[in-house]
Parts: sequence; structure tokens; C-alpha cells
Amino acid sequence: MEIKDFFPYGLDIDEAYNLLEPVALYILGMSIYTLFVFKFYRFLASKDIFAIDVSRYEESKYRAVRVFLQTTLYLAKYLFIFPLVAFVWFATFTVLLSFLAPDRPFSDILLVSLAVVGTIRISAYLTEDLSRDLAKILPFAVLGIFIVNVSFFKTSESFEVLRQANDNRESILYYLGFLIVLEFTLRISSGFVADVKNAIQRRSGTSSPSRSAE
Repeated sequence: MEIKDFFPYGLDIDEAYNLLEPVALYILGMSIYTLFVFKFYRFLASKDIFAIDVSRYEESKYRAVRVFLQTTLYLAKYLFIFPLVAFVWFATFTVLLSFLAPDRPFSDILLVSLAVVGTIRISAYLTEDLSRDLAKILPFAVLGIFIVNVSFFKTSESFEVLRQANDNRESILYYLGFLIVLEFTLRISSGFVADVKNAIQRRSGTSSPSRSAE
């Protein structure tokens, strides 16, 4: 039995290349996308999104210096860095939704994007497990639809929707301002709740020995 019996049309390197090239592109594209989603949703769903170590300033002999440095770093994180981070979150979900629902008005896409990001941030301060699940639903839904039906995505219509961003600059700015205020509110509320819990624990800890002595 000859090889032609198994491959009656013969083997050709050019044909194999033309066949495998799109496979390689699909694998590369999906790998990059899943890695991005993995890094993105874990970052978005984290309660403490800035890993800046300020503990080295705690050993300073001057209390005023410690307070000044900590306050400066805190304001820098949430007044200058966080708006950029919030814009990336907001823009990412807006792009994803524009591919999922290109027929919806751009104002609706902005609204839903803000609601998704806001819900994830609130969940992050309650339980990070829930926020991680919420943060990865939409990106992986896009990947799942792409795998099942590539023709579902109408790239031209999606980019046409995104071009409307220039006409909604005011709304985008208002939404970003809302995200910043929301994050500040969550951060302050979380700190207040933590202080209350610590105070209750200290009080219960000091009262327990006195009661046992009686």
C-alpha cells in the first residue's frame, strides 16, 4: 500500500502553510486576549488596586513627615493615577459592549459600562471572590461568542458606534467623575468600618479579663 492510497490528493507544503497559518493566528490572538482578561479582571476586582509600600516611612522619627508622605502618596494614587485606571476600565468595557451590541445607542453602552465597573468595585469591597466572577463574565462571554460564531461580530458597525465617543465627551467625563467619587466613598467607608471593628474588638478584649476577675 502506497502513500497515495492514504492521501490521494498528495501532500503540499504551501497547502499546509495556508491551512495552518490561520490556526496559528487564532491561537496567538486567543492566548493574548485570555492573558489580558486574566490580568485585567484580577486588577479590576482587587480591593487594593495600588500596591505601593509606604511601610518604610513608618520608621521616620518625625511624625509630621510620615503624615505628609502618606497623605501625598494617597492623594497621588487616587487623584492622579486612579482616574487613568478608571478610564482604562471604562474604555475596555465600552469596547467589549460595542462588539456585543453594535445596534444599541452609544449612550446606553456607556451607561451599562459604568454600571458594570461600579458594581465590580462595590463587590470588591464586600468580597473579592464575587467581584472577580463579575469582572470576567463579560470578557469571556465575548470570547465564547467569538469561538461559536465569528460572523456575529460586525467590526465595521462596532467601530461606527465607537466613533460616537467624540459626541459624548461630556457624558464620559461625568461618568469618570462618578467612578472617582464612588471609589473615594468606598475607600473611606471601608476604613471607617475597619476602625469601628477594631475598636469593638479592643473593647471586648479589655472587658473580658475584668469580667473573669470578678
